[in-house]
Amino acid sequence: MKKKLKKIPYDLVSYIMIETEAIRDANDKMMISSYCLKYLKEVEWYIDLLRVGSNKYIVPHSLSELESIRSQLKQCHAQIMRVKITNPQDRPIIDIKYPKGYEG
Repeated sequence: MKKKLKKIPYDLVSYIMIETEAIRDANDKMMISSYCLKYLKEVEWYIDLLRVGSNKYIVPHSLSELESIRSQLKQCHAQIMRVKITNPQDRPIIDIKYPKGYEG
């Protein structure tokens, strides 16, 4: 009997992009990077299963869908790795955001 595999969440890429924008420290960066790579590996496996025509598994996506998701995940991971972590000690003690045009 064939085993039906889990669908890749349709909002996966959006979620990763939003979380990438919220990276504040190395821990955040590591967590979202690992999450992204986990799904990238899963997508690669699904693609391999479709290419060899597996008799054990039912892949719930088309090859073109998976290739698109893979491409987007690779872009997301590159973006995650580009995020620079600022050291909290390097930030000013008082960081006041003045309104545009303020000349105080």
